[in-house]
Amino acid sequence: MTTKKSIKKNVFLYRTLSALFVGGVVLSAVSCANDDIEANADSGDKEGIVKFEVTDVQTDALSSGSGITRGTITSGLLDKDFADRKLEAQSDENLDVCLIESTIEGVNPVKVDAGTRANIINLNTLSDFSSTGVRGTNASNLNESWFNDAKTKKTGELYNTTRWSWLKPHGRFFAVSPDVNAHRDKIKINLPTASGKPNVEFTVDKDVRKQVDLMTACSGNVQYSTRFRAPKTNLSFRHALTAIRFAVGPNLSFNKNIKQITIKNAFLSGKYELSDQYRGKGSWINGSLKNRGDVTLGELNYSTTEYPNSIIRDIQIGNRKYANVSDITQIDDNYTFYMIPQTLGTNTVSIEVLFTDNSRITVPLTGEWKEGTTRTYKLSQKNSNWEYKIDCVSPSAVEYNITETGKYGIISYRKVGSATMPVSWKVVGYDANDDGNYTMAEKPEWLKSLSKESGTGGTAAEEGTAKLSSDVVDLVVKRNKELQDAPALGTAAKPYNLSNNTGELTAQNTANCYVISAPGHYMIPLVYGNAIKNGANNVNSYKTSAPATRLYFGYPPKVTDVILHTFLDHSGQEIDNPWIEKTKGGINNGVNGAEVVWADEANLVKFASNPIYRDGSNNAYVKFEVTKADIKSGNAMIAVKKGNTVVWSWHLWFAPKSALTPIPVTNIKGSIYNFTTEALGWKPTKWRGTPYSTPRSVKVKVEQTVANGGTKASSVFVITQNAADVERNGTTTLYQWGRKEAFPGSDALGQGSIIKNGGNQIHMANKLQFPGKYYTTVLRPNGTLDPNDGLTKYHYFYNLWSANNVRRGDMDEMNDIPVVKTIYDPCPVGFSVPTNGAFSAFTSDGKSKGSMNVNGTNNTATYNAQSGHIFWTNRNKNATIYFPASGFREATNGNISKFNEFGDYWSADPQDYNNGCCMGFSVTGVSPLHVNLRTYGFAVRPVSE
Repeated sequence: MTTKKSIKKNVFLYRTLSALFVGGVVLSAVSCANDDIEANADSGDKEGIVKFEVTDVQTDALSSGSGITRGTITSGLLDKDFADRKLEAQSDENLDVCLIESTIEGVNPVKVDAGTRANIINLNTLSDFSSTGVRGTNASNLNESWFNDAKTKKTGELYNTTRWSWLKPHGRFFAVSPDVNAHRDKIKINLPTASGKPNVEFTVDKDVRKQVDLMTACSGNVQYSTRFRAPKTNLSFRHALTAIRFAVGPNLSFNKNIKQITIKNAFLSGKYELSDQYRGKGSWINGSLKNRGDVTLGELNYSTTEYPNSIIRDIQIGNRKYANVSDITQIDDNYTFYMIPQTLGTNTVSIEVLFTDNSRITVPLTGEWKEGTTRTYKLSQKNSNWEYKIDCVSPSAVEYNITETGKYGIISYRKVGSATMPVSWKVVGYDANDDGNYTMAEKPEWLKSLSKESGTGGTAAEEGTAKLSSDVVDLVVKRNKELQDAPALGTAAKPYNLSNNTGELTAQNTANCYVISAPGHYMIPLVYGNAIKNGANNVNSYKTSAPATRLYFGYPPKVTDVILHTFLDHSGQEIDNPWIEKTKGGINNGVNGAEVVWADEANLVKFASNPIYRDGSNNAYVKFEVTKADIKSGNAMIAVKKGNTVVWSWHLWFAPKSALTPIPVTNIKGSIYNFTTEALGWKPTKWRGTPYSTPRSVKVKVEQTVANGGTKASSVFVITQNAADVERNGTTTLYQWGRKEAFPGSDALGQGSIIKNGGNQIHMANKLQFPGKYYTTVLRPNGTLDPNDGLTKYHYFYNLWSANNVRRGDMDEMNDIPVVKTIYDPCPVGFSVPTNGAFSAFTSDGKSKGSMNVNGTNNTATYNAQSGHIFWTNRNKNATIYFPASGFREATNGNISKFNEFGDYWSADPQDYNNGCCMGFSVTGVSPLHVNLRTYGFAVRPVSE
């Protein structure tokens, strides 16, 4: 998307030489030989350098302090040129809608306080322009071309120095902005004709964001009358085009989002003849207009109801394109159509407004676009009262560390016939929680002040800025305090059941991982993984409908079915009941103990002396306490035992509820996967950022002080400050493919222990009975698997994490079979390990060779500060998701490697009987469809079931 460059006005003060310096020049001149002077006279006097003093008619008028009368900015305008009109719309949905047409003098005029004029003069905002000069021996004989299309600095100096000639002391200068040399395909200057006037061939760009505002100027006749002292040469620019804006009216009854606005079949090319007088007004040459076409402002997402009486801006949800642009002038004007003035005949020029639901309205235009004016078309109801008008323009969102916004603007006036009268306005309320209610008390603390809270009104925007606070906090401290301060759940007599959304006794939805966000007394039903779903037996979680899938492998090779048809308990028995103590006729009845296998913080979980509770239906639960003093961000693995034998284990993740808030990610095929906000088991150890995780905004309501029919017209602008994570670091829990058992992302434990090299006998009974054992793989010196390794013998099933899966993924190949969550899945309730296709969103082509789809973390410093990648979630790049580089545990010894360097995330898909599919990344690349040995310990990023 290209930002439109609008003309930036500047006035440059003429600097005269001091008397002392002038005297020095005179003395030097006297000492020179007369022959030398005459020889150089025609090539130019060194001290007589051509330079311009630049102003523009509109800014001069607006900053004069004497008020604006008709014709001050643009001459020749009549009352009828300012008459409001109601234009009938044609709607494919029969919407009760029309466009209200209004015109004001000037091109996007902004009121300038007379007292600040000096500041405006010194703003370095004028871009380069082109200048042309003619000269002669007298004022009536300016027939020599001096220089053409000369690139001229915003200071009024020519890039190629040009000097006055004493032999040809009369000149006239013409200027065109922007510099035609930068716009050769759209702007061409033709040299002065016999009339002494040049003309400009101008073509409107069909993309509104690439358009430029054409301005011209003429110096009139200038005489070089004092030798060696350049004459004062003024250029005062005038607008040659018509500015066209679109707005939404008050209280529209339909709620739609505007996607695109098109002006259709307008003249896009023409010739403009410059005036030959200082501050003179040029004109478009009769008969020169040609090339009808369409001009479009697209890729919008502007609500017809959210911002009543507001100018339609380039607003897209979550748009951060200009996050690092500090020059507000580069981003403000990307919504104004700059069009060639023309007569709008019947059935020729029209406006089409396209909504995001693909409905549209079409409005034929009549009348005429006048140069040097601003025409606004406001979308309104047919019976709307459009006499009182107030419109707002919001500033662009600023970054977290910017304490002053760009300018907001308010236009407030009323129409009496063809005349306009300003209507004063004031701020009447704030809405910081987006509930639609505005009060002065709802002004948020982070909004320190508004530089302009009221105004006298008028057709020129009154502008102000907002002062904001820049808030960066220790988010680890904040996170832990929120966990500690959360209201406690449950009691010793009635523990809170984590499988029930209200904490009641009934098991509603079970899992192998539960998130704990508050102190309290808790219990977990002794149920295999997710074997209870919506209060019922979830047979699909432990019995598959997949057919036998036989492969030839092993040592010695043999045909083996790689589908586990009925899942197994800790003793290798097939499960036939969700409840651990009730499967196989109660063979496991008598669970009587519980323990913390490991925890990455001390005292996260406290068991009573009798941790097992049974209800009236003889359903067993494990009870434990989490104290306010000890709760903090972290993880614990707990297990229940019958005697000394572990029968099942669970991962407890101590994190805010928001850790599971879904973030939609659109993959390369357009499928949407709702990832959790945080990677499974994420434990931040260093985290600095804003105390808010999404952009914070407040709507500011302004209201006219004069009522119309008992109602005061109002409008809203929005102040937005983006969120940021300045620096973050932390660990995630790590998993071997197909296992539910979590392993810590750091060897620094607060309680318990793991066995990092637990041998290679990774069969089902071992995995479940020894949740703290990290099973390893034996590799031969050449890097291949030892033929007797347990990975091939026991851990070869295809469907451990996706019950009905019979297919394999591969390098850069997606498995598109939907995941059916199993009792070995490590994710919390409602989430599962994703299929590998979910990760294809994170490169340009969904494959390993595609460019990374990241927001800034391809920069090493940013990647290191974030300890991972910030991925775009869709091709529009308007939302992100963070994946920490949590490293991995080695397949051969269980050691942690590449922490903060690599990020590896399992999918639910097998690659074959030894490998699983995964995503891997570093600062230099992303492999979304990768594969690796199942015994590596990788992270997991759950997605919604």
